[in-house]
Amino acid sequence: MKNLNVEEFLLEAGARMPFSRDMSAYNGKPFQCACGSEHEFQSYMDYRNFAASGANAKMIVTCPRNPAFSTLVLTKYKFFVVFDRFVSLAGCKME
Repeated sequence: MKNLNVEEFLLEAGARMPFSRDMSAYNGKPFQCACGSEHEFQSYMDYRNFAASGANAKMIVTCPRNPAFSTLVLTKYKFFVVFDRFVSLAGCKME
């Protein structure tokens, strides 16, 4: 995972989707956080959704222990239907 400043982090995220998606299907799935710990995803942590290719979703997730940390995660699927894992692309500490 890349550690970026806020401007680089938002550039890495790309184009923001104009609507929110229901991410509750991913609740309980682990992801590597920018704080250095692994957490279980909860849909309330989904701060913003961004455009991604195929069946994948890209979103900014806020750290449940320290809201100053944000992580850009990408969903990965097997065969376009079975959720496989989160991939943490980048992280930043909002100051």
